[in-house]
Amino acid sequence: MWAWIFHKFTGWVLVGYLFTHIAVLSTAIPAAEASESTLAAGGDIYTTTIVTLESLLLVRILEVGLLAVAVFHILNGLRLLLVDLGIGLESQDKSFYASLILTGAITVASVPTFIAGAF
Repeated sequence: MWAWIFHKFTGWVLVGYLFTHIAVLSTAIPAAEASESTLAAGGDIYTTTIVTLESLLLVRILEVGLLAVAVFHILNGLRLLLVDLGIGLESQDKSFYASLILTGAITVASVPTFIAGAF
């Protein structure tokens, strides 16, 4: 039951992120058409905004959360694929906990990489 709830939740979070990401990137179109003098003078609002956001600790923490959501969704999806193929039917709970533990390990291992740019 929890595996299904987490999988649906992470799927919706990823869909929400996708639409948000597309909306933010669509603002880059006017910035891409800026002249070289505008870019040299720092008048590119898009680049300035992205650099400012990337320097915030909160954004870095949210990126770690996004990684955790994506990794869990991938691992649980692979687990569900194997279960649908009839592999591991008797140990579904163990494979669910293994996907949680592996997600935690990957996320914790990536924290220094994400947080390093904020300081």
